[in-house]
Amino acid sequence: MDMLRLRRIILVLLFLGSVILVFKNEQAYRQFELSFLDSPETPDWFTPVPIDKSLWGKQETTEIFKMNAEEDDIRLPNAIGVGAKKCGTIAFAYFLSLNPDFRRTGYTEGHWLYKDSQWKGGFQSYKRKLPTSESGQISYEGTPRYLVEANVPARAKAISEDMKIVVTLCDPIKRLRSDFIHTTLTTEPHAQEIKRFANISSFVDAWLPKVKNNIIENGEEYLTDIYYHDITASIITNSIYSHYLNHWLKFFPREQILFLDGEETLKEPYKTMEKAQDFLNIDNVLRKEHFFVNEETGYYCAKRPENMKKTFCLPKSKGRTGNLADPSYLELREDQVKALEEFFRPFNRQLCDIVGHSMSFYTDYC
Repeated sequence: MDMLRLRRIILVLLFLGSVILVFKNEQAYRQFELSFLDSPETPDWFTPVPIDKSLWGKQETTEIFKMNAEEDDIRLPNAIGVGAKKCGTIAFAYFLSLNPDFRRTGYTEGHWLYKDSQWKGGFQSYKRKLPTSESGQISYEGTPRYLVEANVPARAKAISEDMKIVVTLCDPIKRLRSDFIHTTLTTEPHAQEIKRFANISSFVDAWLPKVKNNIIENGEEYLTDIYYHDITASIITNSIYSHYLNHWLKFFPREQILFLDGEETLKEPYKTMEKAQDFLNIDNVLRKEHFFVNEETGYYCAKRPENMKKTFCLPKSKGRTGNLADPSYLELREDQVKALEEFFRPFNRQLCDIVGHSMSFYTDYC
């Protein structure tokens, strides 16, 4: 065998060896990459109270509702909206009230069930907060704060064990932002404290560690009736939906609760209306053709089913987080967003079991 031919054979063998080496390295890399992706993520910082579906709807109420007035054209509610705060509870009621079989209170929010002084007044007191209605119509009262008030589920059950509950949820961080700016425009007890912060970023820096430590030290009991012992923290804790929903589900079975996605109410309200009308067993008169986008605000308006020439739009105040003169007031740093996502993660995971399906803000967990 001449030297030229030998050299060619050696070169071919070297080439084949390099190809095999590259292939093996590629396989090793892919195996590493897959094992990295499949590796468990960082453990949750907190383990919430486990969900026990066998207990749902079983707890009896010890509350007594005084039926000290007659039902006339004002009837007891057969449906209530309970929040969450700043997720679209009011927008839902405004739109659905275009259905003549859905009668909502003239008050934007009733704020009746959790107040002891009003509860003691019985139906005679409650009538002032309720709409007129006829037999076969839905009498509805909605207050976003009801979700987090510990005494409300028992009181709602005392009024009617068949009460239907409407819950609207939304992205916890987006809700936090909206709650923060909303509070600065109110006379609520913690408004002045919130106003002392230069922006939401400084608030999160100060309060997220406090809330986290309180939950670690005291468990979920810290979240109960937060408005009465640490109201400033409610800006954050109002987004811990699973804790409050677990409490509601002690009194009412899952089939009596409608869960709505606030993002869907905002972007595709006709889908929300269809679900609500089916749940409340009223005629589906609000459909996709009744809704259109208001070019001035970017939000949906609706045409009245009985007269398509008449329209209804949400109040401009509903878009306040998008209408700030200084948008940086509600900006969060990237590390803060990650910290908040980590904070809400263990509670959001539970929503898969509670709600039974994913929503726009926790699709990765179900």
